[in-house]
Amino acid sequence: MRFTQNKYLPYGVLALLSVPLFFLNIHDVHSWGDDFAQYIKEAQNIAHGKPFYQSGYIYNPHNTEYAPAQYPPGFPLLLAPVVKIWGIAIRPMLYMVTIISVCLLFALFEYFRKYMSVITAVCLSLAIIYNSFMVDLKGNILSDIPCLLFVVLYLTTRNATFFSWRRILLLIFFAVMAILMRSQAILLLAAEGIYLILSLLKSILKNKRFSMQFLYKSPVLYIIAGSLLVNFILNKTLFYSPIRTDAFYNQFVKQTIHGNLRDIAEANIYRLLPNCSAFLYYESNNGFLRTAISIAQSIAIAFSITGFIVCISKRLAVDDIFFILMSLLIIFLPVHDLRYFLPALPILFFYCYTTFKIVLPAIIKGDLRWAAILLTLIYLRMGYSHLEKAAEVVPSGCIPQASDLVAFRYISQHVNDQDIIVFTKPRLLTLYSNKRSINTAWQISPEMNKKIFDSLQVKYMLIVDGLDDGYFKDYLRNIQHPVDSVRFGGRYTLYSLR
Repeated sequence: MRFTQNKYLPYGVLALLSVPLFFLNIHDVHSWGDDFAQYIKEAQNIAHGKPFYQSGYIYNPHNTEYAPAQYPPGFPLLLAPVVKIWGIAIRPMLYMVTIISVCLLFALFEYFRKYMSVITAVCLSLAIIYNSFMVDLKGNILSDIPCLLFVVLYLTTRNATFFSWRRILLLIFFAVMAILMRSQAILLLAAEGIYLILSLLKSILKNKRFSMQFLYKSPVLYIIAGSLLVNFILNKTLFYSPIRTDAFYNQFVKQTIHGNLRDIAEANIYRLLPNCSAFLYYESNNGFLRTAISIAQSIAIAFSITGFIVCISKRLAVDDIFFILMSLLIIFLPVHDLRYFLPALPILFFYCYTTFKIVLPAIIKGDLRWAAILLTLIYLRMGYSHLEKAAEVVPSGCIPQASDLVAFRYISQHVNDQDIIVFTKPRLLTLYSNKRSINTAWQISPEMNKKIFDSLQVKYMLIVDGLDDGYFKDYLRNIQHPVDSVRFGGRYTLYSLR
């Protein structure tokens, strides 16, 4: 087949099929939440030569499920040139995320083509990039897709029998970049560490002795050491911050351990498969399609589980260990968010493919590459209405609307730079008003929150109608009565606490 013989043709096909991505979920507004706001604020600081962590967001150490004092600087570093040119406009940043998604498409192709035919690799890459979760995620300014890109680049480069110094340095670069995007990517190095230990044990059992030379010659040791060293140097120099991000995770782990770890694990085990299946699902109003999608989803999950068992029974690669660690992370993590499992998505699809490769020859006679094309077309057809909606519908209730900009302008003009505002989305407030803001901690009593606010001399509390304001209203009613208030921007009320 000419498609497989011409080494450049698959890349041309991928480039052509990536064009629709530039028309899916590209808007001038962003869904409420403020993860994106912290990334943009840090990018703004980098773009203007300020320390990236100086966002105005005041970290509440008792709220271990909200956000750390700062996010890893990798994604803000990518955003900085866009922010430098276009400011905090949402659309240009979503185009940048789209370009990263296109790069991910090509990276996925390179990852899969080492295990399967060129046509199947193209099909599987398209199935991942155009699944509903990825399409929806692409409409957010978040670090998940960039992190996945560098994880895939790492795993692709890692799949080799010979490791030159150039390859080792490239792996160190990809590992460091993945960790700078999202801290959970450190599991790549944990997977390498486990792989090294298992290889060492295998060597000891084979040779009946411990070999220091085995460790010295192992490229894995240099990959782990080099990645940790570079990351340490960057955190101490270019990306230094007075409050370390790992303090947030340390507190998070302590709180998890002090909780009922067994209950967390039992609850999350039941969520693990539904979480995985969500990556293989499209919403549809058509009853027939919805049934077909559910059946395909169940089959794909069953095939993925089978493929996992088949793969680890033949060999235990770094990819498999990384997948297991990612699954354990989801099982023991109190926060339930599909995004945490995203770095393992290509491996999940690979496991599914592994079973298909075993089952399909018994059902279909002939060239299986055509079967891959047919299955991919059916899969994308199932999601056509979802993709069509992503191309046309502007999500409702997003920010910033004109009234929101008016409200943030009012706060910017009437609140002193040294004053602190309590708000449920403090990072969003700091981005649009350049004021200091802190969140409450639901994990402690309102009285304890008041002690924290008093120690910081917090002056204001901001409530937006319909935006998680129940706790705040109870606080004002029962704990700290406001001395004054002003309403503006249609639904914003700023209460003076002192």
